[in-house]
Amino acid sequence: MAAQFCMKCGKPIPEGAQFCQGCGSPVAAAAGSPAPPPPPPPPPSGVPSAAPTGDLSGALGLRGQKNFLVQHQVISLGHSYRVMDAHKHHLFTVRGDAGQNLQGNLLAGALGGGYLGRLAGRSVNMTYSLVTEGETVHGQVLKEGGGNQSTFTLTDPAGQRWLVVHLQRGVMGGITATAVNPAGQPMMQTSGNLLRHNFVIKDPSGKELAKVHEAWVAVRDTYNVDLMGEIDPMYPLVFTILIDFEKEK
Repeated sequence: MAAQFCMKCGKPIPEGAQFCQGCGSPVAAAAGSPAPPPPPPPPPSGVPSAAPTGDLSGALGLRGQKNFLVQHQVISLGHSYRVMDAHKHHLFTVRGDAGQNLQGNLLAGALGGGYLGRLAGRSVNMTYSLVTEGETVHGQVLKEGGGNQSTFTLTDPAGQRWLVVHLQRGVMGGITATAVNPAGQPMMQTSGNLLRHNFVIKDPSGKELAKVHEAWVAVRDTYNVDLMGEIDPMYPLVFTILIDFEKEK
């Protein structure tokens, strides 16, 4: 029997499960099978519910929020991004590997910079870590490929894949970005000006899931990611940050 994946968040669904362990969505019943029972009632007020196993969004403090600030930080050892809630409270950081970043910069410099240098620098495989306070790593993004085409795979600490992002750079510098679940089913696509942080993230049917735009009343090098549709916040946030990582290279 082929493995099942959640149609909402893309997380693999164990055989026989009736609800996704990642987002809690009910699993579609097979033809002729009895419908799954309704979900259990919520816990009484004031009693916290247990987070699903492998809940990255819960571990990163994203659950129940719709508006986020993403701050691009350029440091001596590479690029990183701070993700904050609407009140500028720090949630987590997406950080590039310093040694790999240095390797890419050296390779680009050896070719004299310019177009060929940037092309060579982007060919270096990269590892990005999702880090919370206390330097706890809750997941990684592995970049493969390079040049004008790159593939990014989001994994949890156990190595389980959650999201695959494909980025393609055009001859004139524009970027096309799409995201699929581990089974290869489309999840997200973009439209708008990716280079200027003004674009929309949509599902395969064209429904708007999130808007990304410059934050005029905020700290420097910061932009907004505002969720509009029903989607796990982690996916559009990571998707947006990877677009910006690639844009900066």
